[in-house]
Amino acid sequence: MKKAFTLIVNFILLFSTEIFSQEFSHKELYDSDFSFTEGLYLTKEDFSQNKPIEKSRINSQLDIDDLSYFEKLTEQKTITLYDNLGQEKTIKTNEIFGFCSSNGIYVLNNGVFSKVGIIGSICHFLGSKVVFNPLYTPYIDYYYRPYTQVSTVEPQQYFLIFETGEILEYNAQNLELILMKDPKLHDEYAELSRKKKNSKIFYYMRLYNEKHPLYINVYK
Repeated sequence: MKKAFTLIVNFILLFSTEIFSQEFSHKELYDSDFSFTEGLYLTKEDFSQNKPIEKSRINSQLDIDDLSYFEKLTEQKTITLYDNLGQEKTIKTNEIFGFCSSNGIYVLNNGVFSKVGIIGSICHFLGSKVVFNPLYTPYIDYYYRPYTQVSTVEPQQYFLIFETGEILEYNAQNLELILMKDPKLHDEYAELSRKKKNSKIFYYMRLYNEKHPLYINVYK
């Protein structure tokens, strides 16, 4: 009985400490020395608010000291964890937003966790997408030529908007939409020819990040 009581007390203290540690402190300017907290981002909001589910709230048999802990964890179909009230819940891995491991950010997109290579107000990562192409068969008659679809996985670049967690394909049209938050930069980019827009996507993404430095929530 005493042992059970001790376990309960430790459990309560664990989650009280966890919740307290998530109390907002301040916003910090992001640079290459910024240290993200390791954990799971269940939602876009978890990511944009910098509030992952940490290892102490995950129920797993994996070695928590393993450097590839989160990579192995997200290879499983489901993950069991404790919410802020200490209630155990099981979630599907393919429904989470991403995770942070060894100060690297990984987001789930098209069924694959991809590492975010550039972090800023506009982030960038290389992922993949499934492309469907028709495969035609010989004519059965003059009017009818049946076909099937063949799918291939191809590399694809993406934007990730830190403030919202929104993921968009890396192209001129989407960048122009993003730049609307900076009318001057948007109008400058909009006046370019289509060819120059495509060739200067990365340049204008960098300009936007320089003009709009990223400030990230930090918790006690």
